[in-house]
Amino acid sequence: MIKNFLLIFFFLQILIIKSFSIEVSTLEAEKKLEFSELFPKSICNKIYDDSLFGVENKLDQEVTLKKFLNLKRINLDETNSVLKLFFDQRSFFYTEPKLNLIIFNNLADDFSDQIQSISKKIKDAGTKKIVVCEYDLKKSVEQGKFFDFQMTFQDSITVNSNIDPKILIYFDGTIEYLYYDEEVSYDISDFNYKKYPFDTQKFKFVIYSKIYENLSFRLSDKFRLLKKEASENKFSNISSPGWSVNSYSPYPFMENLVDAYSDYNKHSITAEFKIERNSNSFVYKFITPVLLLMFINYLILFLPSEYNKPSTAITLFFLILIFNLVTTNSSIPQMPYLNIIDWFIFTALLNSFLVIFICFIEAFYVGHFMGYSLNEIVKVPKNEKTTLMRFRLFSKIFVPAVIAVSAISGYWLIF
Repeated sequence: MIKNFLLIFFFLQILIIKSFSIEVSTLEAEKKLEFSELFPKSICNKIYDDSLFGVENKLDQEVTLKKFLNLKRINLDETNSVLKLFFDQRSFFYTEPKLNLIIFNNLADDFSDQIQSISKKIKDAGTKKIVVCEYDLKKSVEQGKFFDFQMTFQDSITVNSNIDPKILIYFDGTIEYLYYDEEVSYDISDFNYKKYPFDTQKFKFVIYSKIYENLSFRLSDKFRLLKKEASENKFSNISSPGWSVNSYSPYPFMENLVDAYSDYNKHSITAEFKIERNSNSFVYKFITPVLLLMFINYLILFLPSEYNKPSTAITLFFLILIFNLVTTNSSIPQMPYLNIIDWFIFTALLNSFLVIFICFIEAFYVGHFMGYSLNEIVKVPKNEKTTLMRFRLFSKIFVPAVIAVSAISGYWLIF
């Protein structure tokens, strides 16, 4: 019975070692690792008891943290001026020589066949970069077992994690702080919407440590690979509903502190990205129909008087107004300045108002000065309505000229 159990255990351990990763993405760097403790619980508990890396509040030697973060989704709630970043995974790790010694001592004290078998498997695997134990991150840090690097998302509103973060230790003495499925919120009330709906927004987020001494950051090899692959794939691995990611550039950054902390440095991973609004839908659903209405509205000036031009112009005016109320009731917040779409609507309404105004002047002139009805004016000889014909010609030139001036004025005002 015992032999059968050991054979099953040995078979499972081989499967664990040979299948560390499961592909969940087209990007090589996004292949996840499915972790399982290689050491038995008893050994992991002994290692945990002997680990006292978080007893002190400061580092006694230089530590370089290698960072990895996988941004998977960007979501903008523009009505409430909130940007949310969703991280599939975030981690940082370093190699602790003392942990390597603790692992060695605990294995040296155990001469069981099970430990000898595990040691042989690790040797046969040809690498010491193998996860051997897993612990709860928050609990481990609170109990002083592992050092608290006090990682913080600078200027964030909220930080939520749907899965409890973990600490993984590797056979070579590496300690990895691992976070899954995080949601981080930021205030974006300073976004510039002057070019809406053709705007491009830039944002920068910073993950820094409140430990300012004996600490530095580097990008891990896996993170470098992810950056390269994401760039080659035009950041298609980052979901951003309603937007396109044009650039995404994370890099380590060091800031010199001042005043009382002038001898210390603030280390961080700073990431800048630029997103462009997907405006095609807006163009087809709103801008194009309004332009067609403006064109039809202008063509009213070419109609004979008996077609009741004022009534038609007023109808088109209200159609444009309805488009404005229904379609441009967008998600962006109210701003103290005008944007492109505001000026576009203003120009469309101005065009409509001018046509209505011209139609009323024409009707007033025909009825009060010429003494004809709109139906009768068609039969009047051209030599008797020279002034009316000149007014019509002038209005056909005046309306597009005003629209052109309005468009140019809007450009200079907005840009």
